[in-house]
Amino acid sequence: MPESLEAREAVADIYAGVLLSLAQASGTVEAVRAELESLRELEAADREFAAFMASHAIDSDRRAPSLEKMFRGRLSDMVVDALQVMNRNGRSDLVGPLARRYVVRMEEAAGQVEVCATTAVALDDGQREEVRRLAEQLSGKAAVMEFREDAALIGGLMLQIGDVRYDDSVRSRIEALRGQLAERGERGLVR
Repeated sequence: MPESLEAREAVADIYAGVLLSLAQASGTVEAVRAELESLRELEAADREFAAFMASHAIDSDRRAPSLEKMFRGRLSDMVVDALQVMNRNGRSDLVGPLARRYVVRMEEAAGQVEVCATTAVALDDGQREEVRRLAEQLSGKAAVMEFREDAALIGGLMLQIGDVRYDDSVRSRIEALRGQLAERGERGLVR
Protein backbone atom coordinates (compact mmCIF):
# COMPACT_ATOMS: atom_id res chain seq x y z
CA MET A 1 0.00 0.00 0.00
CA PRO A 2 1.42 3.42 -0.94
CA GLU A 3 2.55 5.62 1.91
CA SER A 4 0.21 8.53 2.68
CA LEU A 5 1.26 12.11 2.04
CA GLU A 6 1.10 12.81 5.77
CA ALA A 7 3.42 9.89 6.55
CA ARG A 8 5.89 11.01 3.87
CA GLU A 9 5.82 14.57 5.25
CA ALA A 10 6.39 13.27 8.78
CA VAL A 11 9.47 11.29 7.71
CA ALA A 12 10.76 14.23 5.65
CA ASP A 13 10.25 16.47 8.68
CA ILE A 14 12.67 14.31 10.71
CA TYR A 15 15.37 14.70 8.06
CA ALA A 16 14.58 18.42 7.75
CA GLY A 17 14.96 18.92 11.51
CA VAL A 18 18.38 17.29 11.59
CA LEU A 19 19.52 19.14 8.47
CA LEU A 20 18.33 22.48 9.86
CA SER A 21 20.18 21.85 13.14
CA LEU A 22 23.39 21.13 11.25
CA ALA A 23 22.90 24.17 9.01
CA GLN A 24 22.25 26.42 12.01
CA ALA A 25 25.43 25.16 13.69
CA SER A 26 27.48 25.89 10.56
CA GLY A 27 25.73 29.18 9.68
CA THR A 28 24.51 27.87 6.32
CA VAL A 29 20.73 27.87 6.82
CA GLU A 30 19.92 29.99 3.75
CA ALA A 31 22.48 28.27 1.53
CA VAL A 32 21.04 24.85 2.38
CA ARG A 33 17.52 26.14 1.71
CA ALA A 34 18.61 27.37 -1.72
CA GLU A 35 20.24 24.02 -2.53
CA LEU A 36 17.15 22.08 -1.46
CA GLU A 37 14.96 24.38 -3.53
CA SER A 38 17.19 23.80 -6.57
CA LEU A 39 16.92 20.03 -6.04
CA ARG A 40 13.15 20.30 -5.80
CA GLU A 41 13.07 22.34 -9.00
CA LEU A 42 15.31 19.79 -10.73
CA GLU A 43 13.02 16.97 -9.66
CA ALA A 44 9.96 18.88 -10.93
CA ALA A 45 11.59 19.77 -14.26
CA ASP A 46 13.44 16.53 -15.05
CA ARG A 47 11.25 13.41 -15.18
CA GLU A 48 14.25 11.11 -15.53
CA PHE A 49 15.84 12.49 -12.36
CA ALA A 50 12.52 12.25 -10.49
CA ALA A 51 12.10 8.64 -11.65
CA PHE A 52 15.70 7.84 -10.67
CA MET A 53 15.15 9.20 -7.16
CA ALA A 54 11.78 7.47 -6.71
CA SER A 55 12.58 4.11 -8.28
CA HIS A 56 12.42 1.12 -5.97
CA ALA A 57 14.05 -0.95 -8.73
CA ILE A 58 17.36 0.83 -8.11
CA ASP A 59 18.89 -0.25 -4.84
CA SER A 60 20.69 2.23 -2.63
CA ASP A 61 24.12 0.74 -3.36
CA ARG A 62 23.65 1.46 -7.08
CA ARG A 63 22.12 4.93 -6.55
CA ALA A 64 24.83 6.15 -4.12
CA PRO A 65 27.71 6.53 -6.65
CA SER A 66 25.38 8.34 -9.06
CA LEU A 67 24.39 10.81 -6.35
CA GLU A 68 28.05 11.40 -5.60
CA LYS A 69 28.87 11.99 -9.27
CA MET A 70 25.89 14.29 -9.84
CA PHE A 71 26.14 16.44 -6.73
CA ARG A 72 29.45 16.20 -4.83
CA GLY A 73 31.26 19.48 -5.47
CA ARG A 74 28.11 21.11 -6.86
CA LEU A 75 26.13 21.09 -3.62
CA SER A 76 27.37 21.41 -0.07
CA ASP A 77 28.67 18.26 1.57
CA MET A 78 25.89 18.62 4.13
CA VAL A 79 23.15 18.35 1.48
CA VAL A 80 24.88 15.54 -0.44
CA ASP A 81 25.39 13.65 2.81
CA ALA A 82 21.69 14.10 3.62
CA LEU A 83 20.77 12.71 0.19
CA GLN A 84 23.05 9.73 0.85
CA VAL A 85 21.50 9.05 4.27
CA MET A 86 18.02 9.25 2.76
CA ASN A 87 19.13 6.92 -0.03
CA ARG A 88 20.55 4.34 2.43
CA ASN A 89 17.25 4.38 4.30
CA GLY A 90 15.14 3.94 1.17
CA ARG A 91 13.91 7.54 1.28
CA SER A 92 15.56 9.06 -1.80
CA ASP A 93 12.07 9.92 -3.08
CA LEU A 94 11.59 12.55 -0.35
CA VAL A 95 13.55 15.41 -1.95
CA GLY A 96 10.45 17.56 -2.48
CA PRO A 97 8.95 16.97 0.97
CA LEU A 98 12.39 17.49 2.55
CA ALA A 99 12.74 20.91 0.91
CA ARG A 100 9.22 21.88 1.97
CA ARG A 101 9.63 20.76 5.59
CA TYR A 102 13.03 22.45 5.81
CA VAL A 103 11.45 25.79 4.86
CA VAL A 104 8.58 25.26 7.31
CA ARG A 105 11.07 24.52 10.11
CA MET A 106 13.09 27.62 9.17
CA GLU A 107 9.95 29.74 9.41
CA GLU A 108 8.96 28.19 12.73
CA ALA A 109 12.43 28.88 14.12
CA ALA A 110 12.04 32.51 13.04
CA GLY A 111 8.58 32.76 14.64
CA GLN A 112 6.83 32.69 11.26
CA VAL A 113 4.02 30.64 9.79
CA GLU A 114 2.98 29.99 6.20
CA VAL A 115 -0.44 31.39 5.35
CA CYS A 116 -2.42 30.89 2.17
CA ALA A 117 -5.32 33.31 1.74
CA THR A 118 -7.84 32.40 -0.96
CA THR A 119 -10.49 34.82 -2.15
CA ALA A 120 -12.90 34.90 -5.08
CA VAL A 121 -11.35 38.09 -6.47
CA ALA A 122 -7.97 39.79 -6.27
CA LEU A 123 -7.36 41.88 -3.16
CA ASP A 124 -5.86 45.35 -3.19
CA ASP A 125 -2.83 46.18 -1.04
CA GLY A 126 -4.92 47.46 1.87
CA GLN A 127 -7.06 44.32 1.92
CA ARG A 128 -3.97 42.12 1.73
CA GLU A 129 -2.48 43.92 4.72
CA GLU A 130 -5.73 43.47 6.65
CA VAL A 131 -5.71 39.72 5.88
CA ARG A 132 -2.05 39.51 6.94
CA ARG A 133 -2.89 41.18 10.27
CA LEU A 134 -5.82 38.79 10.79
CA ALA A 135 -3.57 35.77 10.09
CA GLU A 136 -0.96 37.05 12.55
CA GLN A 137 -3.63 37.66 15.18
CA LEU A 138 -5.04 34.13 14.73
CA SER A 139 -1.63 32.41 14.68
CA GLY A 140 0.36 34.58 17.06
CA LYS A 141 3.22 34.47 14.54
CA ALA A 142 4.56 36.56 11.67
CA ALA A 143 2.69 35.51 8.53
CA VAL A 144 4.51 34.51 5.36
CA MET A 145 1.64 35.19 2.96
CA GLU A 146 0.56 33.63 -0.28
CA PHE A 147 -2.56 34.99 -1.98
CA ARG A 148 -4.69 32.94 -4.38
CA GLU A 149 -7.90 33.51 -6.24
CA ASP A 150 -10.67 30.96 -6.70
CA ALA A 151 -13.93 32.21 -8.19
CA ALA A 152 -15.68 29.07 -6.88
CA LEU A 153 -15.57 30.62 -3.38
CA ILE A 154 -18.12 33.18 -4.66
CA GLY A 155 -17.05 35.60 -1.91
CA GLY A 156 -15.50 35.73 1.53
CA LEU A 157 -12.14 34.38 2.60
CA MET A 158 -10.47 31.04 3.21
CA LEU A 159 -7.27 31.08 5.29
CA GLN A 160 -4.88 28.15 5.61
CA ILE A 161 -2.58 28.91 8.53
CA GLY A 162 -0.10 26.10 8.88
CA ASP A 163 -2.28 23.01 9.32
CA VAL A 164 -5.42 24.92 10.35
CA ARG A 165 -8.07 26.06 7.85
CA TYR A 166 -10.51 28.90 8.48
CA ASP A 167 -13.27 28.96 5.86
CA ASP A 168 -15.55 31.98 5.85
CA SER A 169 -16.38 31.78 2.15
CA VAL A 170 -19.84 32.19 0.68
CA ARG A 171 -19.45 28.71 -0.84
CA SER A 172 -18.96 27.13 2.61
CA ARG A 173 -21.96 29.03 3.98
CA ILE A 174 -24.14 27.81 1.11
CA GLU A 175 -22.94 24.24 1.66
CA ALA A 176 -23.75 24.52 5.39
CA LEU A 177 -27.23 25.88 4.62
CA ARG A 178 -27.79 23.10 2.08
CA GLY A 179 -26.92 20.55 4.77
CA GLN A 180 -29.26 22.18 7.30
CA LEU A 181 -32.14 22.26 4.79
CA ALA A 182 -31.59 18.62 3.87
CA GLU A 183 -31.57 17.65 7.55
CA ARG A 184 -34.77 19.59 8.22
CA GLY A 185 -36.38 18.03 5.17
CA GLU A 186 -35.50 14.53 6.35
CA ARG A 187 -36.85 15.24 9.83
CA GLY A 188 -40.07 16.59 8.35
CA LEU A 189 -40.59 13.40 6.34
CA VAL A 190 -39.96 11.11 9.29
CA ARG A 191 -42.88 12.35 11.41
